[in-house]
Amino acid sequence: MSTLLWLLSFTLHGVLLYAVIILYTRLAAVKETEKQQKQILEETENTLAAFLLELKEENEKLIENAAPSSRESDAESQKTDLQHFEKHPERDEVQEIENLPEHIEGLITEVDRREEIVNSDVPSFEDQVIELYEQGYSASQIAQKLKSGKTEIELFLKFRSKGVKDS
Repeated sequence: MSTLLWLLSFTLHGVLLYAVIILYTRLAAVKETEKQQKQILEETENTLAAFLLELKEENEKLIENAAPSSRESDAESQKTDLQHFEKHPERDEVQEIENLPEHIEGLITEVDRREEIVNSDVPSFEDQVIELYEQGYSASQIAQKLKSGKTEIELFLKFRSKGVKDS
């Protein structure tokens, strides 16, 4: 009987030793990954710092090169602009709008068009689904009416009911 207990004890010790070795190797791998991540982070910070220094130097050079020649012309143009604006403030706004590049005008009209759509009284897809569901339509009937997928409607109704229960 004691031989069996000794054999069982050695087997358990072997399994535990094997588990400790596996855990130790995994811990070493995690520590190595942390070191690599720190090294990558430092390299990234150094790269960004060098890039920012280059940008700063380029900006300073640009300011130095542009400053002597443009200071006098800038001061004169600002004076004439102020005098002109004081005389005709409404005309300047109209001219400014008329002198916009075409792509900017296109963006402005697109924003205006989307704003009209948002501000219109057309109910959203979600509002239509909720309204039809409250009227007693099934998910498949709602999907047919709105020309949408049945699964999409079912998921929307499921998440909506879950959200209502949570609040």
